[in-house]
Amino acid sequence: MNLHLLPVVLSLAVFLSVALSQDLVSIQFKSDPVLVQTGTEAVFTVVTVVQVFSITWGYPGGVTPLGLWVGGSAVLNTVTQYQGRVTITATQLRISSAQLGDAGNYTVTVDPLPTTGLAQNTRSIQLRVFDAVDGVTLFVPSVALEGGNVSVRCTWTKGTETSVLWGKGGSALTSNSRVTIKGGDLVINPARREDAGVYSCTVSNLVSAQTASKTLTVYYGPDTPVLSKASPADCVGGADAVVGQTIRLTCVSDSLPPATFSWKYNNAPVASGQSDSGVFSLQTFSTNQSGQYKCVASNAITGATSEQGTNLAIVGTCLSAGAVAGIVIGCVVALILIVIAIVLLVRWKRVDRRLKEATGQKRNPELMLTPTEPPPQGTRTLGRGRHSDPPLHTHPHNFYTVPPDGHDNTHTLSRNTTHCNTMATPTETGSHTMPNIRMPIPFHKMAPRRTTTLSHTLLHLRMPTHSTPSHR
Repeated sequence: MNLHLLPVVLSLAVFLSVALSQDLVSIQFKSDPVLVQTGTEAVFTVVTVVQVFSITWGYPGGVTPLGLWVGGSAVLNTVTQYQGRVTITATQLRISSAQLGDAGNYTVTVDPLPTTGLAQNTRSIQLRVFDAVDGVTLFVPSVALEGGNVSVRCTWTKGTETSVLWGKGGSALTSNSRVTIKGGDLVINPARREDAGVYSCTVSNLVSAQTASKTLTVYYGPDTPVLSKASPADCVGGADAVVGQTIRLTCVSDSLPPATFSWKYNNAPVASGQSDSGVFSLQTFSTNQSGQYKCVASNAITGATSEQGTNLAIVGTCLSAGAVAGIVIGCVVALILIVIAIVLLVRWKRVDRRLKEATGQKRNPELMLTPTEPPPQGTRTLGRGRHSDPPLHTHPHNFYTVPPDGHDNTHTLSRNTTHCNTMATPTETGSHTMPNIRMPIPFHKMAPRRTTTLSHTLLHLRMPTHSTPSHR
C-alpha cells in the first residue's frame, strides 16, 4: 500500500464509522399513494425535520433526478416527459396536468444538516393516475318476455381501472341462481314478471364514478282468466236466468300489456257487443241459449292465449228460495191448523154425544132397572147368589143413573148407593138380600159391550151386609 494514501483511507474509515453510527432522518408523506385523475395536479408532500440541507426528487425509471431543493431554492433538471409541468418547494413536488404515463414510484432523498446528528435517508411514494369515468349508458331489451332470457348491458366511454356495481330499485344486485353478473353484463334466465323494475349500473374507479339507470319491462300473460257471472235469477236448483232476463259475464286476466278478450258459445265465436271487452251481456229470449260460454284472453306481445268457461242454465220459470221457504212455512201452518181442527172436532163430538145422552135420559125417565122377586131354586144366579136378571119397570123414586160414557163413576156410585141402602127391602127367599133400586138406563146403553160394566155395578149394589147359605 502506498504510504501517501494511508491518511486518506484512515479518514474515510473514520467518516464511514461515524456515519453508520448516526440515526436516519425521518421521512413521511401526507398521502401515500397519491391518486389523481388525468388533467389534474399531482402533489407529493414530505414531512421531515426542519434543518434540511437538501431534498432531491426522482421520477420512475429516471437516472437523473427531476430536481432538488437546496439552499432555499429549486434546481430542476430537464426531463422531456415533465417539461414545464414540475414545481419543487421545500416540502413538495407538484406535477400539473397529470398524465397516465406519470404513474409510478417516485423517490425523495433528505439530507439533514450536520448539526442534527442525523444521517441521510431515502423513501419512495406511488403515484396513480386515472382517466375519469364518463359516458356510462345502460341498455335493456325493448321486449323482455317472462320465461325467456333477458340481457342487460352497461357501457362507458372513458375510465381506467374501473369496476361496475349493479342495483335494482335502490338495492344492490348480486348474482344468484337466475341472475348472472359479469362486469358490465347482467343476464336473467329465466325472467319473471317480478324482475321488472328500475335497474342501475355504477361505473367507478378510485377517483371518479358515474351511474346510469333504465327501466326493464317484462311482458307476461295472459294468466288463466277469472270468470264471474251476475245472475238475475235466484232459482232453487241452480238456474242462472229466466227467459227475458239479461246475464252479465265478467272476465279478468292478469297480463302485460292488458289482455284483449273474445267470447265463445259452445266453442263457436260469439259477439260480445263490446269489442275486446272483458264484459259479455247476454239478453235471453229462449231456454235454448243454455250452454257453455267461454272467455278467451289474448296478449298481443307474448302471443299467448288463455281461456275459461262457465255453464249457463236458462229456464222458463223458477221458484226462488224465498218462494220455496214461503211454501214450506204455509204447509207447516196448514198442517198445524188441520191438527188443531181435528182435535177440536173430536172434543166437540164427545161433548155433543154427552149432551145427546143427557137429553135422552130426560126424555125417558120411566125406563128404569128394578130388581124382581127372588127367583126360584135352580135359576141362574148373579154374582154369588142364584137370581135371575131383574126386569125393567117404572118407579118414580130412588133410582141410580149409570154414567153416560159407560165407565164407573165412583163418586156418583158412592152417593147413590148410600141413598139406595135406606130404601132397601130384604127378600127372605133369596140367597142374598137385594135392595129395591130403580135405575133408568137407556136401551142403547145396554149393548153387549156394556154388560161387564153394568154387571159389575149390579153386583156391587146387591152385595148384602151378611151372607146366607146358598140353597142348591
